[in-house]
Amino acid sequence: MDFIITQNGVLNHTEENIWQANTDHTIYEVIRVMDGIALFLEDHFERLISSVKISGLQLDMGFSEFRQNISELTQLNNQQNGNVKFAFSGIGAETQWSFSFIPHSYPASEDYQKGVATGLLFAERENPNAKILQIKVRERAVRLIAENKLYEALLVDRSGRITEGSRSNVFFVKGNKFYTAPSAMVLVGVTRKKVMECLEELNFPVIEEAVSVSDVGTFDAVFLTGTSPKVLPVHCIDTIQFPSKNPFVEQLMDRYDLMIEAYLEMHRT
Repeated sequence: MDFIITQNGVLNHTEENIWQANTDHTIYEVIRVMDGIALFLEDHFERLISSVKISGLQLDMGFSEFRQNISELTQLNNQQNGNVKFAFSGIGAETQWSFSFIPHSYPASEDYQKGVATGLLFAERENPNAKILQIKVRERAVRLIAENKLYEALLVDRSGRITEGSRSNVFFVKGNKFYTAPSAMVLVGVTRKKVMECLEELNFPVIEEAVSVSDVGTFDAVFLTGTSPKVLPVHCIDTIQFPSKNPFVEQLMDRYDLMIEAYLEMHRT
């Protein structure tokens, strides 16, 4: 993972003049590459363009160039699996962008079987529909996760409602009904979007409603969705425990894996 692609061409990670995209002005997308194929790339690009428009910026790059840059990056780094980050920043008339492989940590098989631990973080994103680095919220989440040995921090708004994870979306399950915060309240993840499609195929009702912290204990199951975790069961939120096995969640996990395989098969050359 030594090379990145920027608007100025190919650079090596060790070069001192690499632009570091880590400010609150940075829009980004993280795309999972499996077998050399960028997963659900069309959806990622669509969300990227939406984030750019919400931010009042302009990205002079079409989908074909976007896809080609990721393909070139995988070849340059001889990397067929991993997470690619596209970062785009604009201040005034000056814009910069880069594609790079970033460190990733995929859940172990045990995490899918036993579920993961999460905790509550009272924090809100500004402009949640745009995928923009919000460093202060991220730093608080990282600290909470590290101090409590958690997998994820769940954000709670000023009304006491759980909106999303710091790097994921969250769903609650009661019977065969799935609850998740409305699109307007969260960063609509690509995995969330695909999971919603799977739930529709399975004929499971989806209620777009943020769950109050006081009601968390009334649900049968909880799970996270995201680029790295896919569909990942939660076994606790702070001290509230949940079963790691739920028949409706397991059906969803199987359906989502089939969707991934179908996409990969369609894009294999």
